[in-house]
Amino acid sequence: MSVDADHSNEHNAVQGELLEAGNTDDGTPDGGAPQGFLEIVYGVLFEPVQTMQNAAKNPPLASAFVIVTVLSLLGTIIGLLALARFLSQGLDSGGILPATRSLVPVGAAIGLVFSYVKWFGYSAILHLVADLLGGRGDARGVFAVTGLAGLPHILLIPFQFLGYRYGLESLAASVLLLLAGLAIWIWSSIILVVGLRETHRLSTGRSVLVFIIPYLTLILLLILSLIALVFTISVFPLNTNIPGYF
Repeated sequence: MSVDADHSNEHNAVQGELLEAGNTDDGTPDGGAPQGFLEIVYGVLFEPVQTMQNAAKNPPLASAFVIVTVLSLLGTIIGLLALARFLSQGLDSGGILPATRSLVPVGAAIGLVFSYVKWFGYSAILHLVADLLGGRGDARGVFAVTGLAGLPHILLIPFQFLGYRYGLESLAASVLLLLAGLAIWIWSSIILVVGLRETHRLSTGRSVLVFIIPYLTLILLLILSLIALVFTISVFPLNTNIPGYF
């Protein structure tokens, strides 16, 4: 009886050690402790696979919220600067630019609200599509990785300022801004695909499908809308022969 008890205790101890080792080797530092904001920023840019694995297990919603907020504010500032430059060049700035400056807080607030709505809506669509394709993740993880995946766009800000400085009339600045935007969009898209793969435990191919299906659906809706518009315009003149029609 004593030998059996000792053997059982030894077996339980081994199981406990294996379980502890498994818990500490879960892709997150210190056995699942959340990463700091700067660690997440560095990881998203330079170690996206490991960072997205960590995000899938412990979604850093606060860090994603900060990233979305900062990107929204910077984008709003660039947009308002471009608007102010356009108004100063094309119109009398005596009374228009002061009014434009007074609308900066309103514009920032509207930009933030729009960014949050877009973030939530896009994350919900991706989660739904991933679930339909057999994913097994949760909405919090998709919400987090979608916000984190936008981080590379912060590197586009210097190019946007360059475009603002020289204007769209500068071919070199316009081409550089276009190429930088395309490269950063591809970079961000790859990070998002990796995040979807890790969060929903899908294959890379299915994760790519999750990413492109919303775009394909939007394109299809636009095509159908154009077809409906052309059909309406082609039929509408037939009604002009109705008596009493003006």
